[in-house]
Amino acid sequence: MPLPVGDVAFYVTVILLAPHLALALAAAGMPVVSASGGFFKTKRIKIFLDKFGQQTTTFALLGGGYVFLLTLLAAVALPFAAPESAAFFFAWPLPVLPLAAPLFFGAILFLVYRGLWQRMKNSKSAHSLIGIASGLAFFAALYALVSTFRLFSLHSPLPLSGWDFFVPPQNAFFWPILLETLTLALCLAGGCGGLYLVARRNKDDFGRDYYGFTLKLAARWAFFAGLVHLATLGHIYNGLWPFATAHAASDLLFWSMTASLALWALALALWGITSFSSYALRMKWALFTAAVLAVAALACQSAFFWLLFFG
Repeated sequence: MPLPVGDVAFYVTVILLAPHLALALAAAGMPVVSASGGFFKTKRIKIFLDKFGQQTTTFALLGGGYVFLLTLLAAVALPFAAPESAAFFFAWPLPVLPLAAPLFFGAILFLVYRGLWQRMKNSKSAHSLIGIASGLAFFAALYALVSTFRLFSLHSPLPLSGWDFFVPPQNAFFWPILLETLTLALCLAGGCGGLYLVARRNKDDFGRDYYGFTLKLAARWAFFAGLVHLATLGHIYNGLWPFATAHAASDLLFWSMTASLALWALALALWGITSFSSYALRMKWALFTAAVLAVAALACQSAFFWLLFFG
């Protein structure tokens, strides 16, 4: 039996959204992943971390730039496609100011961080602090984004309350969803970063020792951040399940939830194996498969939240 047109549009939208959302989150988390290596002083590791940082910031520049342009296009199209939603998201000063300001500030800091790479090679700690500041600015934008969607799902009237926007109640689902979002950004930064290293190896071949070290490093970022993400996601699902059972699409919510948890578990297993493998270069297939599984898990996860909060 064919799906109703509305259902088809929903599934297509989720499938198309997932890789772009994954790319956006990876780009947001990448400055922290890249800059963290600047604080190590051991010479051999320092050289590897410096090259790793340069490669991953290039990925963040390309991927983040692409998503940034798409975001601008979406912002232009939103008033025509969904005028009521646009009126909410573009309301001044909340939520548009805390959404836009840290995003632009983080982008400027990131460009400074990347542009001063060679000039500040003898001041790596100070240089890394710029990268960390860029990442924290992007995290502030994610904070504002989660808060905005929370109030949007609650149909909060305009103008928004500054206190409710910046400091939601302690028992609100905002807090675990925020933690899940931030750890997901770091997880995807590690996963996508490792995949980018593999994709660039033929053009940027820095030797087997370099890839043996950095592929495990990227996988460890994905694995350990992903463990926190998965645990938090399970906690969120557990808290939301009573609401999901009362939803008209409870069966779809159940399968979306189950599939996302299973896919994340498989992706983490592959990242975990790569993290502690003595032959990381032989695990390129695992890095690729884990990234694909992560995007599929994110699609299922997005379907769950979209249906429950906005369906």
